[in-house]
Amino acid sequence: MQIIKSKAVSVQVPAGKYVLGDPCYSVPDEHWDALLASCEYFNEPVGTVNGVKVLAFSTKWGDGCYQDQFENEYGVDAGLIGLVPIALATKGDSTYTTIVEFSTPTVCSTNGEGKLTFGKYVIDTDPEGDESW
Repeated sequence: MQIIKSKAVSVQVPAGKYVLGDPCYSVPDEHWDALLASCEYFNEPVGTVNGVKVLAFSTKWGDGCYQDQFENEYGVDAGLIGLVPIALATKGDSTYTTIVEFSTPTVCSTNGEGKLTFGKYVIDTDPEGDESW
């Protein structure tokens, strides 16, 4: 008999403006290592740097390029997609990220199998595993 732990996780983020994408493209380089250390390299979904919380979930297949249902593309270089509050996001590459704004607290989640949800944005990082794609 094997015990399987659920990898599904949900996190509620405050209302606000965020950069949606791989956090490595928007968190300043000088804060990246401290952010990773604060959340065990995003084994915990929320890290903190300079008092600012950053949310990120692992993609199913690591690095690559993924799309949401609105055809926004997300390049991934750290195996993560998440939300960086705009106040911390001093660097950025709009080729790989999307600016989003939530007017109310918003639930973000991973189903543990590659489907990442950030409010209305759904990014399936395992599209071959989903018959609807």
